[in-house]
Amino acid sequence: MKSLLLALQFFTIIPVHKNLPMENRQISGMYSLFPWIGAGIGAISCLGLYFEWSNLMTGFSIVFLGILLSGGLHMDGFIDTSDAFFSYKDRLKRLEILDDPRVGAFGVMAVVLLVIGKVIIVSEVLAAESFHWIFILLIPFFSRATLTMLFGLTRSAKESGLAHFFKQKMNVNMVLFATLFNFFVGLFLIGWFTDWLIAITFAAVLLVFICLFRHWIMKNFGGVTGDLLGASVEVSEVVLWLTLLLLLS
Repeated sequence: MKSLLLALQFFTIIPVHKNLPMENRQISGMYSLFPWIGAGIGAISCLGLYFEWSNLMTGFSIVFLGILLSGGLHMDGFIDTSDAFFSYKDRLKRLEILDDPRVGAFGVMAVVLLVIGKVIIVSEVLAAESFHWIFILLIPFFSRATLTMLFGLTRSAKESGLAHFFKQKMNVNMVLFATLFNFFVGLFLIGWFTDWLIAITFAAVLLVFICLFRHWIMKNFGGVTGDLLGASVEVSEVVLWLTLLLLLS
């Protein structure tokens, strides 16, 4: 329960006004439960389906609720990551830019393209005849599971910050095992409710994404940070929605 409350406190806008312990057990549990926080956000986002809106408006509501309920945390990481990467500076300078609270031009352009592109892709998926609501619930689930897998498999880029603190406290083996279990549960639900081909494709896409994104962050940043993990959530969601669009069209 303390791990769940920690996850809600750090990764959602749900107010948890309580001083909670942040030791090995709680931090490991928090990341093990993190994909289910994404599923909860997806479940609330499904409410947009009950209004008689156009597909475009429904797509916007799904994207908007996802950003709102997470407090814009992952979107902020995507913005900072875009600023750092497109600065074309060396590794140390990029890490400094990640820590800079100011938003640069590259971050603004990247986030505008991300949000517009995501709304359009989700809207197109909603228009498909074989669309199922389970996708709205499970894509945020998979994106958070991707984050925990990357976090467990990748060293910290710097010896400071919240991500480094959590990594020091986390039981990596426990989190990786729980994440693999979460992946299998999500893929089973996709196959059970929709089509096993979609589940298998999602598994392949996620595996390739984790490998490529990890290689990219190691090459350009030398390790993982909280901002890079946040960016992984946003980018993996777009990749999964785009994959779904190609499968359903």
